[in-house]
Amino acid sequence: MEKEEIKEEVIVESEERKPKLYQEIKSITFTGILIALMFAFAWTILGFIPLGFVSPTTVFLPVAVGICCIEKKGYGIALGIAFGICSWIRSFAPASVLDPYFQNPLVSVLPRALMGIVVVFIYALIKKAVKNSIVRGVIVGALVPLFNTIFTMTMLLIFHYTDITALLADTMSVTKWLFGTVVLLNMLPEMALGIIVTAIVSKSIEKIKF
Repeated sequence: MEKEEIKEEVIVESEERKPKLYQEIKSITFTGILIALMFAFAWTILGFIPLGFVSPTTVFLPVAVGICCIEKKGYGIALGIAFGICSWIRSFAPASVLDPYFQNPLVSVLPRALMGIVVVFIYALIKKAVKNSIVRGVIVGALVPLFNTIFTMTMLLIFHYTDITALLADTMSVTKWLFGTVVLLNMLPEMALGIIVTAIVSKSIEKIKF
């Protein structure tokens, strides 16, 4: 009898592990797809749109979608790091005057990693308070490009302030460039796009549990 009971317990444990294994496989697979999309975006004009002193990006979209849909901190942080690596690799084929500065991983990779960490933990708090997936998608879709811009511009100015002021010369001040160019042409359009896409996608795949 004891052997039969042990066998039954082993079978039960095995059956309980299967769903968790399948969920993990789905999470890994979906993360891989999102990272592949990031690299695909990064090497087309759809990924980084060169506008002189700024390059609005859509590469952050898979990060926002992944954070909302997978809902596991490690995967969200990994997507943020992947975004940074995409930016770093892309900088070696510069499309704007600032791109060469992103060859410094502290400017390209670190800010995106920090963005992933911050938004993932904010999302964990949002999830407890907000049950509507569309609202969560709207919030995350806005937060990802917001923190991406804040952290990236901070690191860029810390490490390359002198270079940037030299590039701007007498055309405009750094403050005017940040708020008149970066915010208006870069961050705000990215936030609008992030809100729309993340809300729609997160709602569309709401029934898929990762």
